[in-house]
Amino acid sequence: MKENKENLFADYLENISIPEKDNLTEFESLKSLYQKIEKPTEQEPDASMDLGFYMMIEKEKNLKKEENNGSLMKISWINPTILKYAAGVILVMGIFWLGRRTADKGINDIKELADLKKDVQETKELVMLSMLKKDSPSERIQAVNYTFEFQEPDPKVIDALIKTLNNDSNINVRTSAAEALSHFGTDKKVRESLVQSLLTQKEPTLQITIIDILANLGEKRAISPMKQLIKNTETDDFVKRKAQESVKILTM
Repeated sequence: MKENKENLFADYLENISIPEKDNLTEFESLKSLYQKIEKPTEQEPDASMDLGFYMMIEKEKNLKKEENNGSLMKISWINPTILKYAAGVILVMGIFWLGRRTADKGINDIKELADLKKDVQETKELVMLSMLKKDSPSERIQAVNYTFEFQEPDPKVIDALIKTLNNDSNINVRTSAAEALSHFGTDKKVRESLVQSLLTQKEPTLQITIIDILANLGEKRAISPMKQLIKNTETDDFVKRKAQESVKILTM
């Protein structure tokens, strides 16, 4: 109850409306007492106090400045030029290190990729050699076609193609083998095998295929066997005309 009256009194002094009108008499007496209390007079700070205050601040600034100067003196012996070159050396070393790490990673990636490609080709070569032994001509043709994906096949693959060209029982398989061998026409052994095969093949379609391959390769050693085909009475007329055209091309 006492606390409530004190709040009402404070509100009254601040000219705020008071809901409890029954207590106005008590408020009036308290107000009169409040007004009689003397308020302390405000005093200006003494000049000496101002001076002492500013001196204290200045002293603090000097202490901070001395601390900073001490820190700078510890590194003042280092030549700025030396710092500049040292920073440059560190930067170059950092770039070199980063480049080396990147290069090493790139070289490793390239090596791994090359090894993977080699493994894939070796696997395909094994499959190709195995499929050439199949009874189905279509499977043997598929085996031959695998070699078009090889860049530098194993010598066993070349030997298998040459053997297929000369000995396979199916004309379509032998023709596919001739076309596959033309893919490796830069190989001396391949050229020689095609020249020799031209004299042993009897089917006109295969003879024409080999003649075209040798003419496209510019193999001049094929001129002699082509002339023999032209002179042979058993040679198909279309094969003779093809051989004559190729001889002209190779002798130009």
